[in-house]
Amino acid sequence: MDDYTKNGRSGRVRVQAPICDRQTVTELSSDFTLPDYQPEIKRLLRIRAVVTRVDKYIGVGSAEFSGAVDYGILYSASDGGLYCANENCEFQFSVPIEMASDFELNEGLVCDAEIRPETVSGRVASPRKISVKCRLRTRVRLFGTKLLEEDIGGAPADTVERLCGSAECARLFVGGTETLQLGDEILCDPQAGDLRVINAEGQVFVAEATAGSGAVNCRGEVCLKLLCCIESNDALPTVQLRRIPFHAAIPTDGAEVNCECCAEGVCSDLHVTVEEGRIVCEVSAHLQAYAQRNESVTFTRDLYSTAAEGECRYTSCVFSKSLGCVNGNFSLNTAISLEEAGIPAGAALIDLSVTPTVSSLECERGKYYLLGKCRCQAVLREGDETVTQEFELPFRYETDQACDDGAPVTDYRATVEAISCRARMDSERIGVDAELAVSMLLRGESRFDMLAEAHFSETDSDAGAVYTICYPSREDTLWSVAKRYRRSVGAVSELNSLAGSPAADAPDSLMGVKYLIV
Repeated sequence: MDDYTKNGRSGRVRVQAPICDRQTVTELSSDFTLPDYQPEIKRLLRIRAVVTRVDKYIGVGSAEFSGAVDYGILYSASDGGLYCANENCEFQFSVPIEMASDFELNEGLVCDAEIRPETVSGRVASPRKISVKCRLRTRVRLFGTKLLEEDIGGAPADTVERLCGSAECARLFVGGTETLQLGDEILCDPQAGDLRVINAEGQVFVAEATAGSGAVNCRGEVCLKLLCCIESNDALPTVQLRRIPFHAAIPTDGAEVNCECCAEGVCSDLHVTVEEGRIVCEVSAHLQAYAQRNESVTFTRDLYSTAAEGECRYTSCVFSKSLGCVNGNFSLNTAISLEEAGIPAGAALIDLSVTPTVSSLECERGKYYLLGKCRCQAVLREGDETVTQEFELPFRYETDQACDDGAPVTDYRATVEAISCRARMDSERIGVDAELAVSMLLRGESRFDMLAEAHFSETDSDAGAVYTICYPSREDTLWSVAKRYRRSVGAVSELNSLAGSPAADAPDSLMGVKYLIV
């Protein structure tokens, strides 16, 4: 922070600051009936929940959210085959907002809502009816423009000496949702038999996000996973993996080339059709971008008048600080015993799904580490039955961001998704090879004491001696001496031929000085 002195009044300072940071839980409950063309349910195996759409409206006193959750319901039928039912559920909820009077109500509102499925469970109510319950955990952060104003009165502006400071304050920009329509074909052997796609899933991997003027440019892949089987034989289903590259520019008001940014996405409306010798895939991908940068903010630290006595009141102010953004990926390669995983010996592995959950962010050896766990769901063939078994694996991701000891992380936003996973199993162990994508935004904070108000008596005249000799103490600075005697900092410095100092209140501003003429 660089300090300096100047005369006159400082203007109104505008900074971005958090208005609210709230978490809420929404319980969803829905009943679904299978269409007539799908086989009846014998056993429910797993349910995958994805929030595919979020609409938001910021009103007076509350923020309104609505959207949809898509469910991919995998089950086994009485004929021994695997099938998937795709259903969706609408949601709507509101979050109360209390906005302080020092925020501008209609300027620069930025809302970031993280809505994640926390738990999902299902129950077979009848052979063609499923009851699904899902818990959504939402974190809502609302940012606005805060006004930092001074209340100063009673002294002519040309008699005011002001000690100013500067600090970095983060400003966050949230991009609008951009929808991409992508497609691809997978060639297959037409002689192998009638191919059926049991289940299709997609994940968005943003490999790179860079800021432009009013946009965030993203490059990445949509990673498809298809669980397929041949109707004419009893072989176990197989997994097909496919990656579709994309480039996109996400409109982001306020973003500039000096911003750090990250992005994430979700797949919806995934349609797969099997034609002769090929699998045709059509997918919609929704992208969301985040950009932030540090802006220099100047404020008043102290103030006095050379012509009048006065009193000052100070306040503590907290500024957010951007510590960077991350888009990356890492591998999870772990093997555990079948006993640890709860998998019965002799079972055959059909498919594995991985759902990561972030638990904490830690700083160690100068690097940030993201910690969490992966919930693994294995679909197994045990004799003539198809069953599922769950187990957990920890993960640890080292970021490229160096720890800033001067501004530790006080807030972060992190999303981790499994963009591909494979499992290998023998008679004793199961090994998991997964690729996880990371999107993360890091923020710290700095605290400063700043002037809130200053009030002065009427201007008086100095009837005493023309000059005074002052013997400064070790704690004195050029600023403290000038303020004590109500002299101009420039005049004291010139009168005593003091060498230039980085700041009037710097500890070395009077280094080597035995006395001062003031």
